[in-house]
Amino acid sequence: MTAATLLTELLPATAHSAEAFSDMPDLDLFPAEEAVVAHAVDKRRREFATVRHCARRALAAIGRPPAPLLPGERGAPGWPPGVVGSMTHCDGYRAAAIAEQSTLASLGIDAEPHAPLVEGILEAVSLPGERTHLASLSHHHPGRHWDRLLF
Repeated sequence: MTAATLLTELLPATAHSAEAFSDMPDLDLFPAEEAVVAHAVDKRRREFATVRHCARRALAAIGRPPAPLLPGERGAPGWPPGVVGSMTHCDGYRAAAIAEQSTLASLGIDAEPHAPLVEGILEAVSLPGERTHLASLSHHHPGRHWDRLLF
């Protein structure tokens, strides 16, 4: 199963998604979006533009016109009225998923690399019982970075 198929398989039928496995050069941003990344390093700007390009492709699938997708107060993307969605990015992967709010109350996706967490992070983000459960999973199903899934 490819990652593209996996994302589609994971989402409800009423959701639409788009993804990219590398940043796309020379993507246009709306002026308000440009202002958000005006002082960002080039890598961050490309990541920002590519994930918004993915979001606009997903929005087009439900007939929504292109619009600025600005981060809100806590960093979450602001979606057009009546739309719920999520954007994610990690090394080598960008994706967005959206749906009409009339079909889904909320929608969230997250992508993380298949690698162990940096030492000390698991202890900071988990409870002792969760760490015990992760140890059991690792014992019974080795080769997976279960700590990353909890993160």
